[in-house]
Amino acid sequence: MADLSESKLFWWWPLMDRHRRTLYWGLAATVWCSVAASVVPYWSGRAVHALERQDWHGSRVFLAWMLAFTAAAGIGRYLMRNTLIGLSRDVEREQRESLYTFLLSRPFAFYERQRVGDLMSRLGDDVGTVRMATGPGLMSFLQVLSILPVTLGLMFSTSWKLTVAVMLPFSFLAMGYYVIGKWSHVVQQKLQLAFSALTTHSHETISGERVVQAFGLERIRVAQFSDLSRRHASLSMKQSVIFSAYAPLSAFISGVSALVLVSYGGSLVVRGVLNLGDLTAFTGFLVALAWPMMSLGWSANLFQRAKAGQERLDQLLRSPETSLPPAEAVALPEVPAALVLDGASHRFETGRGLGPLDLTLAPGDSLAVVGGIGSGKTLLLQVLAGLRAPQAGRLLVDGEPLSDTTLRRHWAGLGWVPQEAFLFSDTLRTNLAMGRPEATEEEIWEIARVVAMDDLIHRLPQGLDTVVGERGVALSGGERQRTALARALLRRPRLLLLDDALSAVDAETESRILENLRAFLGKSTLVLATHRVFVAETCARVLVLEEGRAVQLDTPEALATQSGLFARLKRLQSLERELVKGTL
Repeated sequence: MADLSESKLFWWWPLMDRHRRTLYWGLAATVWCSVAASVVPYWSGRAVHALERQDWHGSRVFLAWMLAFTAAAGIGRYLMRNTLIGLSRDVEREQRESLYTFLLSRPFAFYERQRVGDLMSRLGDDVGTVRMATGPGLMSFLQVLSILPVTLGLMFSTSWKLTVAVMLPFSFLAMGYYVIGKWSHVVQQKLQLAFSALTTHSHETISGERVVQAFGLERIRVAQFSDLSRRHASLSMKQSVIFSAYAPLSAFISGVSALVLVSYGGSLVVRGVLNLGDLTAFTGFLVALAWPMMSLGWSANLFQRAKAGQERLDQLLRSPETSLPPAEAVALPEVPAALVLDGASHRFETGRGLGPLDLTLAPGDSLAVVGGIGSGKTLLLQVLAGLRAPQAGRLLVDGEPLSDTTLRRHWAGLGWVPQEAFLFSDTLRTNLAMGRPEATEEEIWEIARVVAMDDLIHRLPQGLDTVVGERGVALSGGERQRTALARALLRRPRLLLLDDALSAVDAETESRILENLRAFLGKSTLVLATHRVFVAETCARVLVLEEGRAVQLDTPEALATQSGLFARLKRLQSLERELVKGTL
């Protein structure tokens, strides 16, 4: 069995690990169907030979046997298709579920180098090609393997000379299938890459339709889509041409075999070597072999397509990132989290990044992170959230180094609000209670008032049961941010990380939310990244970053009196507020 797993021909064998018994039952049904179908021509030949001898009773007996084996072949064919096609559907379901679970277990870095459209094409098109091979393709292949020895045995027992003459043209069929199959495999690999590019382009265009429309990029995107579509169509047509070559080749070989049968077989009948019943049986044997031999080309094409698809799936499954630990129920202490960064750093290939950085956060502490664009604010929050592991140094949570064994426990007490608030295409209630499904109606409304969403909920057509649309498209940017903030607060986190979580909220609503959030200070350890000084002043301390390094760390009051970025931002934003008030 191990040899089969390593064989290029039997690349599909590992997929059958959990279905060996079903596969064997399908093989048994295939053998049953093939043997019964192979014997039908034998009985038809006996019946014709009985008619030659004017044995009417014997002819009827042989015809009865022919009918019985025909019925047996029909029953076997039903069992074969029901078992093997059902098997392929089970394999497809398991592959999709396995891939979906695999994708959900990938760390943050995995998705930074993957394209959503490419992942969707692998989950859809590539898995579909594997299903076709493990269902119809495998069924046709097994049918040929089972019908060929039985039919050839009956043919040889009748006339070995005529059998060799009739089967000689079929030797060229195998050679033709090999050449066409190799060509099909190369084209299929290019086709799946083209489909991946087409899917990625479509996903990006549809997801970013507002940018496309705002910048008038419709013609450019349509032209790019047309180029990708034409390439995909060209490769599809080329694959169709290759696939279409199987049937004519099979038909030509079958025609040549039929010609040999009539000419050479007829001469044997004339010379008395064979009788008319034997020639009739040979005709039936060729008919019995015709469809399996023609379908062999079809199944070979399916296997080539599926092999290319499975190679892409295996390439995805061999991603170098370590899998995340499985989710599990965790009992957490009710006290806020304590965090320590000990010489932690994380740098990209460009040199930009974070650290080395030393930072201590006591339970219930609050820290604002301020800095310019690219200073490392978001990266710091990602490290604290456990989404990125420090390349050097370490992160301690409650005095214990964060590792694979403690990561899920850390996440169980985490409230995370990223820069771009992501909402699911579901009701507002479901999105709010995503991190804590058991939350009561009163708790949801309490948090809604904290983030100033209560008036919004009353205005929505179905209130909390209003569907917000894909990515929350029915809500404004500020409303999505408030929903994400409420979702994090409703979880009652030990550690609350806010990455510029109020950037899309107007100043009045922002002030109201900040005032409400003061009641949460001390109940959670709070770290927020912001470019607004007045938001940073709600925290006990402020960390100023430049190029990923800490240049200032003190209370907001102390930093306002020191020269540096924080003091400059405070003067500029104070002036801005005064100007705005003066114009009102």
